[in-house]
Amino acid sequence: MRSSRVPQALTCGLAALLVAGCTGDPEPPAPPPETEPAPVPTAFGGEAPPGVEGEVLRYLHGDSADTHAILDDPLGVRISPVGDAFLVSSGGEDRHLLHDAATGDTLWEGEARFRGFDAGLDGARVLSMADADGAPFVLDSRGEPVWEPEEEGDAYLDGLAVRRPGGWSAEEPHGEFTLLDADGGELWSYDFAEPEEAGGSEASDDPSGDGDDADSDVGEPALGVPVAARGDLVLLASGGPSLHARSVADDTAGDELWTVDGEDGELGLDTSGLVLPPQVLGFYPLPSAEEDGEGEGADATDEDSDGGDGADDAVMLLRWAQPEAPSTLSAHDPVTGDLLWTLEEPGTNPAAGAFDPAGTVGNLYDTATGTLLLPQASGEATTVAVDLAEGEVLWGLEQEDGSISPAFAFDGLVYGDSRGNTGTDEQLVLDAVTMDVVGDDLSAYVEGITEGGYAMLVHDRQRFVYGPPPEDASEDDPSATPTDGPEGEPGADPSESPGDGG
Repeated sequence: MRSSRVPQALTCGLAALLVAGCTGDPEPPAPPPETEPAPVPTAFGGEAPPGVEGEVLRYLHGDSADTHAILDDPLGVRISPVGDAFLVSSGGEDRHLLHDAATGDTLWEGEARFRGFDAGLDGARVLSMADADGAPFVLDSRGEPVWEPEEEGDAYLDGLAVRRPGGWSAEEPHGEFTLLDADGGELWSYDFAEPEEAGGSEASDDPSGDGDDADSDVGEPALGVPVAARGDLVLLASGGPSLHARSVADDTAGDELWTVDGEDGELGLDTSGLVLPPQVLGFYPLPSAEEDGEGEGADATDEDSDGGDGADDAVMLLRWAQPEAPSTLSAHDPVTGDLLWTLEEPGTNPAAGAFDPAGTVGNLYDTATGTLLLPQASGEATTVAVDLAEGEVLWGLEQEDGSISPAFAFDGLVYGDSRGNTGTDEQLVLDAVTMDVVGDDLSAYVEGITEGGYAMLVHDRQRFVYGPPPEDASEDDPSATPTDGPEGEPGADPSESPGDGG
């Protein structure tokens, strides 16, 4: 007969449980002591990345930081350099402030929707904003008002204001236009007339008709929709392959300056089919503009209204898209419209709208070397670096380099994010001319650098403003030497444009 025997180990276990039941519940374990989060460090323990010089001026986070409360936003903030300030934008709501990079002062703060960066007549970067009701307004890099609409529907364009016909659209672009200065004063009004017949649009784009008929009341040939402005000129797009420059100077407003025609053989475009309207990528100062902008050159620029803003040391860049063919870049003298060079891009790029404002998304410009980084929609290279003085491709980011995303350029260097093998992003610093890596495995991440060389560095959960010591900055105080060129009145020198092409 099989006996029913309980294993000794189980018997002992049951006995232990009975004893425990008789002696009451055991003492609960003592709760672990509350651990305080580690304080945000206030000392910079890293090394300054390439291109960043000076010393730590201040830190921005923590109880001891003497900064604005917006920097403690639980959803974080976005930092963007503008002039010699940092735009600090809340990650959770439409709140922004301008933080003076040199002093830490708050230049402007408010609740508004940030629409993006735009440009002034001199090319300086400005802030395009909209209030709670959607009304647009523009601020300069010091937080001073630049423009607000005089009438509903007025639109800002590179330092000017455009008043379009009521109900204007790209499909029905004709009507009466008025160009205003930033204070609302009328500069020039004209009627962009609809062509009388099917062939009239070609005739309106013919620069040969810009002579004696230019001042007539009927069929004025060199007119169109304003798409860009710089200095004393405005560019008008007619909807065809032509671009017309007109004066907006006080004594010559409306006078014709020059015309660029896509069917001109000098451009070398394929004219066997339809030539699409050009896209204005922007006005870019060449490196010599910075050197010549000092001393007497700066005064000459301010006084000369015929050439605008030192445009003889700048280029106007156009892109000519072609269906199923590589697009072509053409560079022109903004004063005369003369062709400087043409360059075929690596791949096909989409055509912009016939009346789109100047600029393109993602382009980066280094004023120190005259190097423009242009994203490509197709082809072997995702981005190409173009020497704007010579019209040559310096290098390109090929498909295998696609993990590198250029973020900004400053003083001969390109700062970009690279996706590493571990799946984490790390920052690379490249030479703008050669693409050589001059910095990697950085101990501090560079969020941005202002025109005067003030950098926002992220290191060990803290943001640090790093730049010239106060005594060095005071020596370059623009109020002390207003004709010292690039360091003059904010936005006074076009060579200090951030290079967004606006």
